[in-house]
Amino acid sequence: MRAGGSGGQGETVLQTSGAIVPLVPSGSYQMRATPARGKFLRLDLLTQVALYLVLIGSFLLMPTLASASSINQLYRLDIRPQKEYTRIILKLANPPAYTLSHLPGNRLRLILPDTRGTLFKKYRRYADTNIGGLSFRERGKNLMITFQVGAGRGWRDLTVNGVSAITLDIGTRFKVPPSRPSMAGRERIWNGVEKLVRDFDPPLKPEIPFLPTDRQVLKSLLAEQDIQAFLAAEGALYKGRLSEAEEGFTAFVGHQGAIKAISLYRLGETYYKLQKYPQALKAFREGEALWPAFLNLNPGVTFYYGDSIARAGDLAAARAMLASLIARLADKKFAPVLLVRLADILVRQGHEPEALALYQTLANNFTDNKANLIAQMRLYDRDFLKATPLDYRRLGEAYLDISRKSGDMDLREESFFKYVLLEAIHGEAPEALRQVVYFQKKFPRGIYAAVCRTIREVLVEQVYLQSDWSKDSSGLIRFVEEHQDYLVVCVSHEDFLVKVAQAYEEAGRPIELVKLFNSLLERQWASAGGPFMYETIATNAELLGDMVMTEKTLKLFLKKYPAHPHSRQALEHLGRLYFDQQKYQASKDSMFWLLNKGERAHRPESYYYLGKALFQLKLPSQAAKAMESFINQAKTDDQLLPDAYLAAISAREASGDRKGALHLLEKGLKLPPNPRSEELLYRAGELNLNEGRQKVARTYFEQLAKGGKDLDWQNLARKALVSLDARYEKPK
Repeated sequence: MRAGGSGGQGETVLQTSGAIVPLVPSGSYQMRATPARGKFLRLDLLTQVALYLVLIGSFLLMPTLASASSINQLYRLDIRPQKEYTRIILKLANPPAYTLSHLPGNRLRLILPDTRGTLFKKYRRYADTNIGGLSFRERGKNLMITFQVGAGRGWRDLTVNGVSAITLDIGTRFKVPPSRPSMAGRERIWNGVEKLVRDFDPPLKPEIPFLPTDRQVLKSLLAEQDIQAFLAAEGALYKGRLSEAEEGFTAFVGHQGAIKAISLYRLGETYYKLQKYPQALKAFREGEALWPAFLNLNPGVTFYYGDSIARAGDLAAARAMLASLIARLADKKFAPVLLVRLADILVRQGHEPEALALYQTLANNFTDNKANLIAQMRLYDRDFLKATPLDYRRLGEAYLDISRKSGDMDLREESFFKYVLLEAIHGEAPEALRQVVYFQKKFPRGIYAAVCRTIREVLVEQVYLQSDWSKDSSGLIRFVEEHQDYLVVCVSHEDFLVKVAQAYEEAGRPIELVKLFNSLLERQWASAGGPFMYETIATNAELLGDMVMTEKTLKLFLKKYPAHPHSRQALEHLGRLYFDQQKYQASKDSMFWLLNKGERAHRPESYYYLGKALFQLKLPSQAAKAMESFINQAKTDDQLLPDAYLAAISAREASGDRKGALHLLEKGLKLPPNPRSEELLYRAGELNLNEGRQKVARTYFEQLAKGGKDLDWQNLARKALVSLDARYEKPK
């Protein structure tokens, strides 16, 4: 039995071993009997569709019949491991007809029609670096050989026509390099595309109406209170509140009898929709063991059971169950959707020609059925990986057309996503990014949310790198704020956060910068830029006068990055902040390490604030040391320098080191004119007077009294001169 041929213009036919039956002809709704009899029966559309589906179901359950050929015989298997590959030779009685298919999980399958032979069970455990686990199985009159191919291995077929043998080589040298995106930087999008397009398999909605359990049936099984609880669980399942449904049905699994079986079936359905397929299969099998006839009463449960079997890898059993279900429901509108699912299973089994025939038949017919568009999409998927930047738009428009036509939300989402994915792989970055953003807005909680996040992250980086932001700070700000949840790749570029901070600085928007960086710091993926962002926040918060945020940010930086090269800068910043708040002990604790041998402040003024704090804590010797460190490193025009000299002089004097104080005074008096120059003159006179050097002291006081511009210091100098005259006046 095979699909193919033609039975008149516009017809698709199914040919059997004695009759030709039109498969939903496009022109009329007729069924032709055996040509020899020449009789035609007119059927309505629904009946013909039903017959078509029953025949297809039977076709999928039956082994392929030999047209006229005799049975071939496999009598020998040779496996010859070589240095770079492994050769497999299958020797048969006659030249073979066969198909070679690549299956998910990196497996190869040979199907030899009309072939018998030894099943070579000893090779099921065979393994070398290239192949492993050869399985020989008979399926009807076909012989099927399946084996694992090693990671990174490919194959070549050396079979010669007319020779009674099949020869395959498997090894690394035959691995075909995967297609790569032509757009540089799109590798993260491309990786896994084949698996996503071909193998991504979310829970299916078979369109079979939900059948709640009859209340009258429940009355014979449960008390009234339990009936309400069970119906509430079914209501939760129907409305998609799956966690609630799971909890509800689990409570009834402990019962005995029919209610336990029903609960297990419902629990399996719940697990299926939660994508917990192993748990679903276990629940279905337990339910079937208790009440197998229930599957005949609830086709929806039967579908979920069969699909769970398929996802567990037992494709033959799933194929049989779903084909039987299709035959039972052949007159229902949702039967074609089940047929699509059956074709999907055929693909996974390696029966691509049969699956392709089903897809094409469904795509060419059933135009008012969801299955039509699903089948079209399956056919388009076959060309997805072949698309190039030159021709991808044609395929993208085909996906977009399906999305526009479909009334099913899941199908609209899947087809539109594939349109967006093509654009993300082959299109220009700005347009591709725009499409991804639009998709996320249209399907914010869809099943492709995680994939779209990755795609958007890559495209955001692409747009950032391809754009010139040097003269468009406002544009960069808008870009960053729109995509701030997707900057994970951008943050990995060392200059990205620096440019962002500069853009906000140029725009005079420190508040928005602080808000942005605080938001980014909450994301784990932005941790690489954490130190810079903490420092930037602290600096801008201080500019805004928010000392609480400044202190909090610096403390967080030090807690998270204690060994960071800038941690000492943060300590210096925190120490100055404490000094400004008159928290002198805290200031000392933050910066006292600066006085250790070999240490050097990142900012020389840190010594100044440390010295001032130490002086307030009555530690003059250490205060003098800190101040002199600042004096030695500061530039001569530093505005803090005059005060630093005065503070160092006071510290030296307080510690009893008047000579050291005088030495500092001599250096301080050489500073360029500054607002503290007259104070330094007065202190010079005062210190010299205390040292008993009256003449030197008088010189300083007179200089200040005659040439001073600050009346306060001038008056103090004059009073000092009067005091000197009175103290040392010669008696008459």
